[in-house]
This record gives sequence, structure tokens and C-alpha cells, in this order.
Amino acid sequence: MEIRRIGENQIRCALTEAEIQEMGFEIDDIIADSEMTQKFMHLVIDKVEAEGDICMDEMSPMVKAELLQDHSMAITFGGESEVSFKSLMETVNHLMSQLNPERMEELRKAGSKERQETIEKFLDDYCQSLHGEKEEQKEHEKAYPKGVMTCALLFKDLDDLVDMIRVCFDGKYPASSLYKLEGSYFLLLDFAGFTKRQMRRFAFASVEYDENRLSDNGQLGYVVEHGECIVKNRALETLMQL
Repeated sequence: MEIRRIGENQIRCALTEAEIQEMGFEIDDIIADSEMTQKFMHLVIDKVEAEGDICMDEMSPMVKAELLQDHSMAITFGGESEVSFKSLMETVNHLMSQLNPERMEELRKAGSKERQETIEKFLDDYCQSLHGEKEEQKEHEKAYPKGVMTCALLFKDLDDLVDMIRVCFDGKYPASSLYKLEGSYFLLLDFAGFTKRQMRRFAFASVEYDENRLSDNGQLGYVVEHGECIVKNRALETLMQL
């Protein structure tokens, strides 16, 4: 097997049909049988790491397989993505599993060019979906700036408010202040520095305790202007002492 680094994050290996057969595989089986594909990919990765003295863990999960006219196979691992390489061994298996039995039979009978185009299309679709998941994950990890994610929770009873704090927060508290207006308590919160992921627990758990919630800036301003300020700063931490 010929192994060549073609970029900082890209490795290309070429296997002849004889080498593939020596590993115990036929090209048709690799393409058409998802279990065979996974076994083959495991062995190729092991050989690349052993023969090329290369650690694949830091590589991108992007992979491109080329079926050449002489029945040899060229596989390029990696790309510009910074995603970890952990799931690479399951990538082709995942892609081929999307084919229904009829399409799988057609692929078995197809020429090498069509097989290659099919593999590349699935790989492109997979990498695009992976990129989308990564962007979504980035979005969930992005922290809100000050004043963007604010709200006020309405409570009739301070005991409910304290119970909510104990359930919804675990050591990390948003900026908070407490007001009283027309017999009700309003807990004003600013989630600056929180991510969407960190807010998830609060969003689902708090609804069991508050009577209402305000998010409109005009409503929040009305509470601040007309309400009685009981705790101006760090209201959550103060109430936790009750």
C-alpha cells in the first residue's frame, strides 16, 4: 500500500486490487456490503497508522474513495475541517446503509465510474450534514452578550421562587434583580455569558414554578420603573441564603 501525505490534514493511500484481495476483500463486496466496508476501513486505518507512522485521531472525518480503471482504489483521508477523526471508520458504513436493497443491487452491477460517483455523492452529503451539525453545535456553545437574553419571571410566593432557583441553577447564575409590583414578585434575569446549551435546563424546569414570564423590553422597563426594588444585584445568590 502506498501512503502519501498531501497536506497538513490529508493522507492519501493507494491499494492495488491484489493488495485488497490479500486483505481478504473484493472491491464489489467493499462497495455493496456495509459490514464488509466497515471491516475494510478499520484495516486500512490500522495499516496507514502502522506503515505510515501516522496518528489518525486528529484528522478530519472527510474521506474520498476513488475506484480506478485498473481496479485499484485510492482513498484520501482528511480535509480542511477541524472535526475530530473519531467517527471516520463508520462513515462509509453509514453512507452505504442509506441505500435501499434495489439500489444496492444496481450498484453491484454498475461500472466502476458510476460506483465512484455514487460513493462520492454520499460522502459529500455526509460531510455537508456533518458540517451543519458542527455549525449547530457552535451556535449552541456561543455565549449571549449582555442585554440580549433577558426576561422577568413572575411569582406570587417567594417560596416558589427559591424552589425554582434550587432546581434550575447549579453554581452558575445569571445577573439578577428582584422587584415587587402590585403584590407580585418579579425576578429579572440577564443570561449574558450563558450558552443555549446552558439555558436548556432553566428553560424546561422553570415553567413549573413561575406564574408568568416577560421578555418584551417595554414590559421589563415598566417593572423597573414602577416596581419596588428589593434586591438590586445578585438576587439569585441572595435568595439562595433564605
